Amino acid sequence: MKTVIKGLLVGVLLATTAISAIAQDKVVLTMWHNHPEWKDRVEAILNKYEEMNPNIDIQLEEISGTNYNTRLNTALTAGEAPDLFGLNPGPVTADAAAAGYTVDLTDRLDISGLTDSAKAAITLDGKIYSAPILGSYTVGLYYQRKIFEENGLTPPTNQTEFMALCDTLREKGITPMIAPAQDGIIPSFLYAMMVASVVKAEGFDEIRAGTRKFTDPDVLKAAYFLKDSYSCFQEGALATPYVEGKALFALGRGAMLEGGSADYAGFLETNPDVDVGVVPFPAVDGGTPATVTGMEAPYNVNAKSEHIDEAVAFLQWMMTAEPAQMVVDTITLTTTKGIVPSDNEVMKEMIEAGRSNDVRVFYEMPETGAVFGVVQQNAAALFLGDITPEEFAQIVQDAVKPSSSM
Repeated sequence: MKTVIKGLLVGVLLATTAISAIAQDKVVLTMWHNHPEWKDRVEAILNKYEEMNPNIDIQLEEISGTNYNTRLNTALTAGEAPDLFGLNPGPVTADAAAAGYTVDLTDRLDISGLTDSAKAAITLDGKIYSAPILGSYTVGLYYQRKIFEENGLTPPTNQTEFMALCDTLREKGITPMIAPAQDGIIPSFLYAMMVASVVKAEGFDEIRAGTRKFTDPDVLKAAYFLKDSYSCFQEGALATPYVEGKALFALGRGAMLEGGSADYAGFLETNPDVDVGVVPFPAVDGGTPATVTGMEAPYNVNAKSEHIDEAVAFLQWMMTAEPAQMVVDTITLTTTKGIVPSDNEVMKEMIEAGRSNDVRVFYEMPETGAVFGVVQQNAAALFLGDITPEEFAQIVQDAVKPSSSM
């Protein structure tokens, strides 16, 4: 009996030792992300990678968008940032690289499978510091199919139609547009699409070069359209947080919402039965309906990480077909070439919406990197009449840093 017990004890000891060795060999990668509404979808992708790589444990922490940048900046300064973190491409990523916070991935990552726009967005002076692993987003105009069908309405294509539609919906007791404007993000995207409807991609390059300005008479019309659109917003729009506004729309509390491809996943989290369509945002009269597109904060590797090789290997895998398909089917548009939505009709509509007049977001470019924030800070003053559209446009123009190389 003693021999049997001794043998069992030895077996338990050996098993415990083996489990301990496995635990010691497991590499833990910490990852910060700023879309809590995507948590289950992102974790499904991470779980797939962990199944294929049982020695890797990716610990995801979701941080709401309004708190993400503050926490990350504090953590980077203190040397306590996670192994993997997302940053907006362009000036923000460049600043982090210059400060030595991120790993130069130029010779570590193969980006040949990315779309041309994704490659352009993550390339800074010939170097690569990030990977657009959670895709890109296109922003357009969502609308409630039921509201439009029941009232015999069609999505507007220009400013005149949009404002008339707002009046019609108000008369029917329907809130025309949900616009959570507390942090200025929605107004910034609205203005970007209104400007894009006038200048298109080539005109945006002219703005970057300084040969065209936000104060030009035709572009100034976008500031007037933005001011007028405020009358279409829900009551209390300036006090409504972004996340709350998206939930209101998902629950059918308003007919329209400016939103991105990535927002659809959040709608479904709030209301699995949500039924929406999406079109380009209505043009400033005389312009072309437009969308704007940017990268979902590409991921960087912390220069102080103890697991740089493992973090890079994960980023490389994320740009391959299987995870890219999961991204486009469950979250947003992919940046991997050749991947299309399997059966997500809203994503297909968003792709179609961006075919004719799609312009990159202001903040991804060094010349216009500050424009988005300036609009955020001054949109409320425009809505409330504290500044005129002319003054607003001049403030925006003053934030441009034209490039002689454009």
